[in-house]
Amino acid sequence: MAKFWNKWKKNRWGNIRENDYNWQYAEDEVDYSWLKKTAVAGILFAIVYCAHISETAVGRMVDDGIRYTVTTPTDVNYVIEKIITSLPPSVDLSVLKKVQTTISKPADPLLYMYTPVSGKIVSPFGWGIHPVLKQERMNEGIAIEAALGTGVKAAAPGTVKMITDSAQLGKVLIIEHSQDIETVYGHLGEVLVQQGDAISQGQIIAKVGKSGIATEPLLYFEVREKGKAIDPATRLKGDFPVREEK
Repeated sequence: MAKFWNKWKKNRWGNIRENDYNWQYAEDEVDYSWLKKTAVAGILFAIVYCAHISETAVGRMVDDGIRYTVTTPTDVNYVIEKIITSLPPSVDLSVLKKVQTTISKPADPLLYMYTPVSGKIVSPFGWGIHPVLKQERMNEGIAIEAALGTGVKAAAPGTVKMITDSAQLGKVLIIEHSQDIETVYGHLGEVLVQQGDAISQGQIIAKVGKSGIATEPLLYFEVREKGKAIDPATRLKGDFPVREEK
């Protein structure tokens, strides 16, 4: 019995001791990846800082780039769209398109508005001489030159708030967006939507006309934020991207 007890005690305490203290002698591989990342970050910071204090053209360019990056909201989907349209057809775009489909657009429609029609801006936002009335007055929108009957696209998603007639702007359509934002489309020919309709971005809502006091076909476009007109040129991303035919 004593022999059996000593054997049992040796196995029991020996196993426990081995299990308890094995962790003290484990040879773990040291991970230096954090040190490499810190070193790379330090080198990049040093390069940017040296460029910043150099007071050279390169330094000013770096400053402008950093300032633009940290202060300008970026629509990643728009950037990817531009990259895709600029690359040659032979390039494999499957990865970019996969990224594009997984990125949702920002909620604020002001961050990704597109120009309703392509054309020259013949009347910019702000004070100036009205081309027809020949009087100095405040232009609360922009006038874009376009061919008669050109489709007018909604600059951002929203709901048709009003369709009305104006002595100056002719047939007018107003779309209400989120966050107290409205877009106004004037000098229209034919309106293709009705009041209360839900509108998607890029949907053709009307056709360019020359109603009101317009002497040639054009589109009047205005952006209102909380009832106040703001310069549309500061909000528009550009023309609608060309979609692939399915």
